[in-house]
Amino acid sequence: MQKFISGMSKMYPLFIAIGVMVVLASVVIGYQNSQAAAEYFAQPKVIRETTLMAGRAAIEGTGLWLPYLKFLGLGLILSGIVMALRVIIDDLQGAGNKVMSNLPEGKRPAPPSAPWYGMLMPITMMMGLLIFIVALVVSLDLANIASAVFSNPIPDIDAAVAGSVLLAQVETIHATTAWLVPLKFFGISTEFLAIVMGLSTIIYILSNQTKIFGKGIDVARTLGRQPEKVQEDTREKVLA
Repeated sequence: MQKFISGMSKMYPLFIAIGVMVVLASVVIGYQNSQAAAEYFAQPKVIRETTLMAGRAAIEGTGLWLPYLKFLGLGLILSGIVMALRVIIDDLQGAGNKVMSNLPEGKRPAPPSAPWYGMLMPITMMMGLLIFIVALVVSLDLANIASAVFSNPIPDIDAAVAGSVLLAQVETIHATTAWLVPLKFFGISTEFLAIVMGLSTIIYILSNQTKIFGKGIDVARTLGRQPEKVQEDTREKVLA
């Protein structure tokens, strides 16, 4: 599993590039939606509520799913950063093992076990990315409901009676948005938590490798003195 994660982590440039493209696409779509909104509200109210209802439906629907697309792009960028941290962690561990390989196998200081938060880092990152994907899927479904609602004239929406399909759709939009907005910020918090885990793991590895290298130097010095001690003992035996 860890080998698979290490292999996937080397694809971090792809994740970052895709995330940047998603964010740029969101900016373009947002600009186009703003232009459509400007044209819509430039018309008199009578025209807006009679012949431009489809335009209002498209504007409202896009406004619901577009923020979650932007957050997905941001989540991909943050996931790429987490994966880059994993590459750094693997390189640090590999460099430490390479240095210690110069010592005899039985004399090498034992490397420290990986911290628990280092093991949870990729899982936390993937959970955050999954949150963004779920939020986008839900927002797309919500946008379809909004398009159906705003295809009706505003007076009809305001006059919807209890138990009607139209009022139920309006209720669904407001109720879902109420928990969907905090969900995307929870996804961002999860991604930042994964980054903190990665940085903490790097600090842990560096601090422990410093101690191990110190022990390795002591071992190397001890091994370097052994031939001199053997020669001295041999010389003493000859003289005796």
